[in-house]
Amino acid sequence: MLYTLPDAALLVKNGRCIDGNAAAEQLFGVAGGEEILGPEISWFSPPRQPDGRESGEAIHARILDAMHGGPRKFAWRCRRADGTDFDAEVALVAVRTDDSDVLLVSVRDACRGKRLPAEARVTEGRAEMMARRNPLPVVTWSPAMDVRAVSTAFVQMTGCERDLVESMSIRDFESLDRTARKIADVVRSRRAVVEEVTLDLPVGARTLSRFSAPIMDEDGNVIEILTVYRDFTP
Repeated sequence: MLYTLPDAALLVKNGRCIDGNAAAEQLFGVAGGEEILGPEISWFSPPRQPDGRESGEAIHARILDAMHGGPRKFAWRCRRADGTDFDAEVALVAVRTDDSDVLLVSVRDACRGKRLPAEARVTEGRAEMMARRNPLPVVTWSPAMDVRAVSTAFVQMTGCERDLVESMSIRDFESLDRTARKIADVVRSRRAVVEEVTLDLPVGARTLSRFSAPIMDEDGNVIEILTVYRDFTP
């Protein structure tokens, strides 16, 4: 999931960064992914925010709020590895799994954000993702649960034709009645959903894990859902 996002994204557990995507490496100016692993989340900020707050204390308060359903989008001053500061737009998405709680932290350069409308950035990122033929089975949905785009890996996994899949909605898959409500929960709660599903596909029955997360515009409205599948069929 992390590697399909067009914006810089960090995965945080217990206040420490446990992963980051290529966009995060570029934004924060680190040489490789190993430099992202391990530091406290406050490492990505100057010691204090413009209003005088201590960054470490303030960001941990934001994380606690997000984990309990509080505000999840805010302006923030960040710092690159070379010590230069920049203003950013940060969004937090709580991800709850069976054995742990983690946080997906999306970071967008505020200066770049002013040059492109939010939906244009999302569309641009999705098109780039699909052009690279992402190795993971990926689907993007509209808030109404209509399919917007699929990766080549998803087409291969299902055995469906791309044109057919991209003209469908989740309601066209009868076996998804139960889980459709869970993906819809992404829109209502603005939180990621992790689940296991069994789909009856043209290539046969498949047991899959499915990770769905919201992509939001500047006003916090969900404009798209990004879903990544993993096939656990024996």
